[in-house]
Amino acid sequence: MSAQHAESASVTPSDLPRGVRRGPPITVKCECGERRDLRYGERWRCEGCGRRYDTNRIPVDEYASLRRNRVHDRIVPSIVFAALACVVLVLVLIGRPLAAVLVVALVAFFWGTFVRPARRRRQYKAIVDRPRWQIRAD
Repeated sequence: MSAQHAESASVTPSDLPRGVRRGPPITVKCECGERRDLRYGERWRCEGCGRRYDTNRIPVDEYASLRRNRVHDRIVPSIVFAALACVVLVLVLIGRPLAAVLVVALVAFFWGTFVRPARRRRQYKAIVDRPRWQIRAD
């Protein structure tokens, strides 16, 4: 994105909550058909028709919830597998390597059969239900 097309943010990044600063890009589509991916707080002037769009019009709380959901979806599996690694390490250190192999197999089966499909259904539903904003041109 060139500097002439995306204007500086009206709010400095340090003023925004962390969930907003590192949130997903916002796709802005102009009425003339031009599209641009912007960060929260950026303004954009359409090259085709000259309309201006400001992403600060999106409610901060709604936008931050998108980031929270994404982080939660990444952290939970990491915690589960870190706990599994600790259990396997303890079993190997106490001389029970076969038990460690069985624990890994059981957790992998349980995760792949029950947990992962349930999480995917919830994530797909969240994608369908995510908020959509109509940003009007200035």
